[in-house]
Amino acid sequence: MTTKKDILLLYFLLLIEIIVLINSNIVINNVINSSKMFALKIFPTLFPTMIIGNLLVKNNIHQIIPKFIKKIFYKLFRFNNIMTSIFIISIFTGTPSNAVYINEYLNKNLISLKQAQTLLLTTHFINPLFVIAGVGIGVFNSIKIGFILLILLWINNTIKAFICKKNLDNDINNNQLSTNNETFINSLSSSIKTSINSLLLIFGIIIMFNMLVVLLKNIFNFNPIISSIINGILEMTGGVISLSNLSINPIIKIILAFFFLNFGGLCIQMQTLSMIENKKISYLKYLIFRLF
Repeated sequence: MTTKKDILLLYFLLLIEIIVLINSNIVINNVINSSKMFALKIFPTLFPTMIIGNLLVKNNIHQIIPKFIKKIFYKLFRFNNIMTSIFIISIFTGTPSNAVYINEYLNKNLISLKQAQTLLLTTHFINPLFVIAGVGIGVFNSIKIGFILLILLWINNTIKAFICKKNLDNDINNNQLSTNNETFINSLSSSIKTSINSLLLIFGIIIMFNMLVVLLKNIFNFNPIISSIINGILEMTGGVISLSNLSINPIIKIILAFFFLNFGGLCIQMQTLSMIENKKISYLKYLIFRLF
């Protein structure tokens, strides 16, 4: 039986379809531009790191992390060896790759749902290359600002991991081990397929959110500052890049850049959650942790 909620959703989708048809030229140009951005900036950055990250996870990288690092993470955050490995890999590969690794270990039953939720809240890292080069140099013409933003994001996640510590006190499994029975060729093939499927999903979500941003700008004709903020909330990359066109105090620009990067945009949030296949992860908690 169709509920009122379903009916409202249908009407909303019909409205969107009408708006898309009326603004077909704008939508087509947006799809072309989004495709170029994905092909030239996002795919080259994410594809190799996703493959390598997947291979590291499949071959149990948690077994080679030095003991003193494991002890530090356990003492500070109550992270077991596997959680520690995901946190460290995510620092270098960024979001939404972290969700791919979390899902991999969930499917292997090597982490619990509570541990997965904690990792999702605390491993929202933006790819370092994008922060330093894309934001620092590209937006602010300063590699120093890029490194400052990167360090602030790392500190922010570290604080969140410490806050979540109490949730793991009764949910620790320090000695879980698994054996990868796949050959390296099979692991590589599987990692490539997983990465391509994930990137195709990311591609589709990026197109939809960029289309929404363009349509909102076209319909409501926001001023540059409001337009940039809405862009950053919906789609992080476009929002951050748009800051370079604003004539406002540089400190405010940096604050906005940090907020956009930390929030991730609803686009990246949807990408991340879509990677966690059919798992009972609380989006509300995830959203709250993205706001500070």
